[in-house]
Amino acid sequence: MDGSADREFVNSLAKGLALLMCFTKERPVWSLTEMARANKMNLPTTRRYLYTFTKLGFMVKDETAKTFQLTSKAFQLGGWVFESMGVRERLMPYMKSTRNDLDVTTHCAILEGTEIVAVERILSSDVVNIDLSAGSRLPIHATSLGKAIVAFMDDGEQKKIAGLLEFKPLTPHTITDPASFLSDLQRTRTRGYAVADQELTIGLKTLAVPIFNKKGMVEASFGVSFPLSRAQEQGFEDRLIQRLFDVKNTA
Repeated sequence: MDGSADREFVNSLAKGLALLMCFTKERPVWSLTEMARANKMNLPTTRRYLYTFTKLGFMVKDETAKTFQLTSKAFQLGGWVFESMGVRERLMPYMKSTRNDLDVTTHCAILEGTEIVAVERILSSDVVNIDLSAGSRLPIHATSLGKAIVAFMDDGEQKKIAGLLEFKPLTPHTITDPASFLSDLQRTRTRGYAVADQELTIGLKTLAVPIFNKKGMVEASFGVSFPLSRAQEQGFEDRLIQRLFDVKNTA
């Protein structure tokens, strides 16, 4: 794409992405000269781009052969998209039916590093809703979607993740230390579902369950959110929890 006539277009970024796009399964290794020629760039400019990508960890340079190739970090840029495609397709019918039957906002998410990535969200008619769209990232410790995934990992993975989290206090109800977080995960695992009661947003409560793949490994989470006032409705949360278990056992 030629962005020369578009003042909002960042040409330097486009050139950098073009260099990254040169790497393919069929052509995973490139030299500086080859990259410059393929992208119609001069050698000094190409060298600076490749040096930057290398310093950031997206590429590695073979000093002997004078060639470059991508590292696994490069695939993190869009890896979650591929992971989420199958999960979204599988959970969408459950998200729609739960939203329609119980008028709650439904979500599904996957884990990416120390955050969760929202795969899909279907809004309820309630006024209280967080501003969240597909691709949005949220902290694990303040969300039922995050806790539902981590709680069903092995203890070693839980402790590793707990050691990496910042535990920012997003509301007065947010968990702010590793010990409390790990205790919450144990409670989540025991009852089978996660709870975040105003931990991310005041006035909003969320529940979530893990979603497992064919190998029995947790790969995502499915959850619902609703204004705290609705929790006072007789039998409301019981119906939600039963629906979550139904999804967990059939999705």
